[in-house]
Amino acid sequence: MFVLTKQIGLYLIYIGGGIVFFLSLTGKVKYGLLFLIPLIPLQNIFLRLQVFPLGKDFNDILLIGMIVGWVIYEISQKRPFFDSSPYNKVLFVYIIFTYIVLWHGSSFLGLPAPLNPTDPRLQNWKNYMSFPLLFLLVFNNIRDIKGIKRLFIFMCFSMFIMDYYTMNQIRWIGSWFSRTKLNGTFVWLGPNEVAAFYASYTMVLFGVFLFIKEKRWKIALGILILLNLYCDLFLFSRGAYAATLMGFLLISIVRQKKLIIPIVLVLIFWQTVLPEQVVDRIKYTKQSGKLDASAANRLTYWQESIKYFKESPLIGTGFNTFIYMGLKRDAHNLFLRTLAEQGIIGLGFLLWIMILAFRRGWRLYKTAQNNFLKGLGLGFSACVIAVMVGNFFGDRWTYLQLGAYFWVYLGMVERANTIVVEKVNILKTKRIKTRVEHRIKE
Repeated sequence: MFVLTKQIGLYLIYIGGGIVFFLSLTGKVKYGLLFLIPLIPLQNIFLRLQVFPLGKDFNDILLIGMIVGWVIYEISQKRPFFDSSPYNKVLFVYIIFTYIVLWHGSSFLGLPAPLNPTDPRLQNWKNYMSFPLLFLLVFNNIRDIKGIKRLFIFMCFSMFIMDYYTMNQIRWIGSWFSRTKLNGTFVWLGPNEVAAFYASYTMVLFGVFLFIKEKRWKIALGILILLNLYCDLFLFSRGAYAATLMGFLLISIVRQKKLIIPIVLVLIFWQTVLPEQVVDRIKYTKQSGKLDASAANRLTYWQESIKYFKESPLIGTGFNTFIYMGLKRDAHNLFLRTLAEQGIIGLGFLLWIMILAFRRGWRLYKTAQNNFLKGLGLGFSACVIAVMVGNFFGDRWTYLQLGAYFWVYLGMVERANTIVVEKVNILKTKRIKTRVEHRIKE
């Protein structure tokens, strides 16, 4: 019965995707976003959809439908395709730069030019470019607070589903040594990536939680935050622990200073208050004064990154070249990998995207009058900090199921900033009009 229910669910998602695709083509892109975005972290569903016709391209087809619908709608409304944002020029130049270093990488590796659609490096670049595309789709098609809230709720619902799968897996492992079996809904990624997801995006939820007043939503959000933190804790990722700590620390300093006390107490008495398995995991970082194999390997990969950076400091060895140079794994540090593959210019772009994201979230927090938007701004700023800390320990940025929510939240924050500015301008116009009318009467 359970298997039958799952199959029916897959058919409904597949059919729903077709319906949403045609809706998006008519200009109703917001329905495509509400349908696709919550599914992105649920890669276990995408995997099962591959048995259907065009199922392997389910994600790309929906994105194409939304792009076409967006273009057609803007033309029909005689409006510019892109609303004003400090990200527009940055992302445009960054897309061109990454494509140039993609070609540079082919030359560096002695591979054919990246023109064949089956070229894995070209496919990786295309997948990476879906991030700024998601940002542009969200920012330019979700145009009011109601739409932002609706998308936020759908993303929260997706996290509840993630928690269900992840907690079931946690129940069946005997110790943290079995953590490799923990992949939640991410299928081919591991516990470190899943934990990074929770560490980063729980910050957004916590920011909103601190500001919203509606009791039922506050309770639901509080439960989701606790479930996320439970999963984060028992995925046994030391990088995620650090990211969670820094995110909560920022929110505590800015909004809830009384939370600093329990954070400090946990840091002092962590061996007493944390679960035994978590304590063992942290202690395992050093055994007999030596780093464990995982931590030691990271140092090796970091040294390799620096070596390749020195070969081409300005633009690196080329996009997605690190794994082709005799190293089976990632550099285990996004910033060093970017430095190796894209040089100083690429790292500059990456840092500017993250720093600007923090500033836009902070601006929303400081200027918004709406409680939900205020919490979204603060939570996203803390999310950026968590993302930066998490990426110091590995690539928590380029995987679709892990990085997409960052860009979606960024689109929501950017739209919210635009809404706040528009409201301020309307108020200013009304005040000026009132003053003029008052003077005329005088």
